[in-house]
Amino acid sequence: MTSATPTIIVVGYNRPDSLRRLLGSLIKGHYPPGNVRLVISLDASNTPEPRKVAEAFDWPFGEKRIVAGDERKGLRKHVLSCGDLTEEYGDVIVLEDDLYVSPYFYEYATRALAYYADAEDVAGVSLYSLNFCQTANLPFIPVDNGNSDVYFLQLAASWGQAWSAKHWRGFRQWLAANGTDISNIRNIPPDVRAWPESSWLKLYNAYIIDQNKFFVYPYCALSTNFGDPGQHFTMASSRFQVAVQQQSKEHRFTSLEDSLAVYDAYCELLPRSIKRRNPKLANHEFVVNLYGHKQPPAGLQLTRTSQRGVLNFEFSMKPMELSVLNDIEGQGIALIDTSELDTQAQNSAQTEYDLYRFFYKFPSLKVIGFGIKEKIKLALSGARR
Repeated sequence: MTSATPTIIVVGYNRPDSLRRLLGSLIKGHYPPGNVRLVISLDASNTPEPRKVAEAFDWPFGEKRIVAGDERKGLRKHVLSCGDLTEEYGDVIVLEDDLYVSPYFYEYATRALAYYADAEDVAGVSLYSLNFCQTANLPFIPVDNGNSDVYFLQLAASWGQAWSAKHWRGFRQWLAANGTDISNIRNIPPDVRAWPESSWLKLYNAYIIDQNKFFVYPYCALSTNFGDPGQHFTMASSRFQVAVQQQSKEHRFTSLEDSLAVYDAYCELLPRSIKRRNPKLANHEFVVNLYGHKQPPAGLQLTRTSQRGVLNFEFSMKPMELSVLNDIEGQGIALIDTSELDTQAQNSAQTEYDLYRFFYKFPSLKVIGFGIKEKIKLALSGARR
């Protein structure tokens, strides 16, 4: 079931100021005529303030419903219960209370859900636009995708996401069949695997990786995260703030099959995309490991190293895979047999520093010092849910 007017579901717990800020951004949204339903779902907490904020909020665009439990669910069960509302309402847009939305978030989510309603390889729509790879603790820059305003990533979103009943039902059926033990599912990044058991996102990511599905992400975000202290984040941070869309636009979409910008759970471009743009690699089977955090099986991998390989490319363009797509020959990236790769050289301090310099252009390692580098790693580490 795909609904013309998705239901907005706000997920709250014990942060009244965060809830008030998010609701303040929702009131500025652009909505179609008719009933745009708002559900404010509050987990039981030791403060009555979130309930007071929800009750006092005037929603002039349709029905407002408050769901407030008497017993604490915890974040995983709470979000799962919100997703289960798709059986009642159809399409939903789920927003945790530390988010802030663009005035045009509803237009984007509605159009994206409609466009991908029958796409078997899509498992949801993100409002947030990712700008860092958490596994590598480095920035993430998706390649240009032609006439499309979206790219595809094999990681689900938790900082503003939209599901259809079909999306959510597929996840629930998988969860019922597989349970919460994801130890036997391959290709899950180690940082995702280490997320706490209270994480619903850990399970959803396992589902889309196991089933080879993807989330749709916008290049220009329709939501941003204030990083308020909460269950999985103990201190406030602006690290997760991204620029959100401020002007109306006609969003353009493309199928995953026709897309160049398709990324796996490690934020690595799929080999098929690279082969499409650089015919030199078309006849090779390889694993893309430019961030250097995979443990590929025997065979070729495309990775960052100063070693000579079957093919070599300059480590110079931003994002770094553009050097390969555009066949910029040089040193720093190699298509190399895994058995011949010097992993010590690949992960050496100099190579690691070169990667940081690639993004940040620090003058020298001696100037910044190792303490600063560790602080950068900490700042770049995400508190994903």
